[in-house]
Amino acid sequence: MSPSLFPDGGWDVHHHIFEPSRFPYDPNRHLTPPPATTKQYTDFKLKTGLTNSVLTHGLSYGADSACLHTFTQDLDPSTTRSIAVIDPETITPSELADLHKNGVRGIRVNMYRYNAMHDVELQKLALTAHARALGGHCTGWSMAFTHTHPEFWGLLRPVIEDEVVGRGIRLVTDHFALLKGWSMLSGFSGVGVPGDGDGDATKQPGFDDILDLVRSGHLFVKISAPYRVSMQAPYFEDLKPLVRALFDANPQQILWGSDWPHTPLMKVRTREEALKETPYLEVDDMAWLRGLRSWLSDQEWKTLMVENPQRLYDW
Repeated sequence: MSPSLFPDGGWDVHHHIFEPSRFPYDPNRHLTPPPATTKQYTDFKLKTGLTNSVLTHGLSYGADSACLHTFTQDLDPSTTRSIAVIDPETITPSELADLHKNGVRGIRVNMYRYNAMHDVELQKLALTAHARALGGHCTGWSMAFTHTHPEFWGLLRPVIEDEVVGRGIRLVTDHFALLKGWSMLSGFSGVGVPGDGDGDATKQPGFDDILDLVRSGHLFVKISAPYRVSMQAPYFEDLKPLVRALFDANPQQILWGSDWPHTPLMKVRTREEALKETPYLEVDDMAWLRGLRSWLSDQEWKTLMVENPQRLYDW
């Protein structure tokens, strides 16, 4: 990739490392990924020209984040921050302080553990439990929260404002908040995206609620893993209206992540499915990055790839 794509450096704020030979997976995991090592990710960074990253704890490891410190050291702690998964019922202030000392700058909420992927009331309980566990101990940390129902965001807003943002925690959601591009909404994967009518992805349930949260500064959205919300690989042209709407709402609240090594789509799996090794998706990351860059101004690109992640994770 041309070095000019990242003249000021570039942050990947969502990637994973899976090394089950060194750190075994949780027996109650929802997915069994193949190995994806620190060496392989370092090669990916060199290939793309990215300079910094945020290692996101893989849910296959459950709430045991012991591997994060080792993986961060292997990747380079001067350029790597991390996001942990915690048990909000047992975590202590001293354990949170140790995580911070080792480069952790936030947590992610495991909806699978709460059987909450499709239940908004259980999601409220999970958000509240994690926010209260962080309490005043980790002011400024982020809390990542992803689910498959964009239409839930309006119902979640009171909890977000009172329990999360009200405690000084920055809320983040991954993968376009799982708002879908026109191709996935319609089942059409060809080239060409209508600008209105049934082809207008901005009319889908939850879109206005998410934009309101972004506009108010109460929600960061990662424009990551476009293959989870669009069928138009490798450039995902139908996501341009979503990207533009998010930037126009509040460019300070938008982040980019690769989702490397590209685990399969989110779903609730049977026990048998969860324990069977599932291959990664084939993704042309460089094509997606080039396409995304063409939709943004120079300043928007710098805001996305450098300024926002520095502000959120590098303090």
